[in-house]
Amino acid sequence: MTRQRKCNTQVSPPSYKYSFRLNEEQEIRFRQMLAAAGLEHNRSRFIVKRLFAERFEVIRRDPSKVEFLTRLNDLYFQFQRVGNNYNQVVRAINSHFSNVSIPRQITALEQHTRELKVLSIEILNLTKQAEGWLRI
Repeated sequence: MTRQRKCNTQVSPPSYKYSFRLNEEQEIRFRQMLAAAGLEHNRSRFIVKRLFAERFEVIRRDPSKVEFLTRLNDLYFQFQRVGNNYNQVVRAINSHFSNVSIPRQITALEQHTRELKVLSIEILNLTKQAEGWLRI
């Protein structure tokens, strides 16, 4: 009978320490790289990732993107409100208008609905165009 060894897949905690010195110019460049990577608070993690070529992403906040997404969310909530109001209007038309005026009211409502549909298609097209620079 042969015994199989258990493979330890857990990563052991770091136990080796290295130190190095930088001149003034290298220190400035190092701090700029830390800031660009967003890892100012964890220098050792940044160094290890750079040494072993591990992938790390730099996430930058662009105020124009944040504003765009905020406005897009506002439009989304407005469309939800319009849908809610639409249901209330249909209910009111059915309960308060006569059979003669209902078709006229429904026609007006349909026209406004078409306008909203055109607007929503424009918003979707703008959002699709913005996907590239937003990276959604």
